[in-house]
Amino acid sequence: MLLCRCAGRFVSAVSFPVENRKAGNKRPVGMRSRQNRILDFKGNGIFMGKILYFDCYAGISGDLTLGAFVDLGVKPEYLQAQLDLLGISDEFELTAEPKKVREICGTQVGVHITGRHHHDHSHACNHSCGAESPHVHESRSGHVHGRSLADILDLIRRSGLNENTKRLAGRIFRVIGEAEAKVHAVPLQDVHFHEVGAVDSIVDVIGAAVCIDLLKPDAIYCSPVHDGSGFIECAHGTIPVPVPAVVELLKNSGIAIVSDDVPTEMVTPTGMGILKGAGAVCRRIPPMVVEASGTGYGTRDTGKASGLRILFGTDRKDLLDKPEDSDKIKE
Repeated sequence: MLLCRCAGRFVSAVSFPVENRKAGNKRPVGMRSRQNRILDFKGNGIFMGKILYFDCYAGISGDLTLGAFVDLGVKPEYLQAQLDLLGISDEFELTAEPKKVREICGTQVGVHITGRHHHDHSHACNHSCGAESPHVHESRSGHVHGRSLADILDLIRRSGLNENTKRLAGRIFRVIGEAEAKVHAVPLQDVHFHEVGAVDSIVDVIGAAVCIDLLKPDAIYCSPVHDGSGFIECAHGTIPVPVPAVVELLKNSGIAIVSDDVPTEMVTPTGMGILKGAGAVCRRIPPMVVEASGTGYGTRDTGKASGLRILFGTDRKDLLDKPEDSDKIKE
C-alpha cells in the first residue's frame, strides 16, 4: 500500500508531455510515450544518449536511491504498482514525502514493515547495521532468519516484473551475495542475506531496478562514493567503516571511495550493490543536458551535507569532439 504524505506534490495523475519530438529518433516513440505517463518531468525532445548520474557526495543507500528517483520524477504510484508484482505487498507499506535538509528540498521514501512475514532481521546486519535496518520484528517461534539468495531470486523470477527489471535486480542481489560470501567465507548458495533479505531491502533493490528500467539510460555513471569513518556497532560486534561487505563490493568495480570525517556509515552494501550491479562507471559529471534531477534523503542527520543526488539527461560529449579539436590532437 502506498501512503503519499506529499502535500499534493506527487499525487497528481497528470503527467507532462514530451515536446518537440524530432523526426528520425531511433528510440521507439511508444516507449517514450509510456514513460510520459509515469514520469513527472518534461523532456527536451532529444532521445539519444541518455545518461543517469549518481552523485554520491554523502554516500548511497537503498532508501536514498528510491528517494532520489521519486524526487527526480518517477511517480510513487508507478513504483508501488511495480512492487505489487512481487506478491509481498501485505508485508510492507511505502511512503514518499518531501523533506528539506539545510534548505535543500528532496524526497524521503520509507519502507515500513507490517510484520506479516514470519522473519526477523533484528540480528542481521549484512555489515550495514545503520541506515537500512531500523525495524525489529520477532517471529512467534523466536527463530531468527532471513531470505536466502535462492529465495530472493525465485521471488524475482516468479514476479510479474518485465525481464529487464528481473535481470538487473537479480544481478544486484548476486553481487551483494558474492560479497557476503567472501566476507563470511561461505559458499554463495549458503548465504542468507538477513538484513538484505529483509523486506525493506528487497523493496530498495527491486525498486531501484524498476526505476532504472523505466528511465532506460544508455550509460550510468557515478561520482566517487563518500563514506564515513571510524567504527559502528553491529550484532556481530564493532566493525570498521567502510563496512566489510562494502569494501568487498568496491573490488573490481572501478568505483573510488573517499573517507569523510563523519563518524558513521554512509555507504551501505545495498547502495554499493546497486551501483556495481548496474555497471556504474566512476567519473566526473560528463558533458550533458540535464533534464531532471532528484535528491533523496534518509532519516539520519550527520550534521554535514547529506543525501544522494541523481541527474538524468542527454549526453553532449559532441561538444568536446569538434573536428578542428581532433585535428589539433592528431598533430
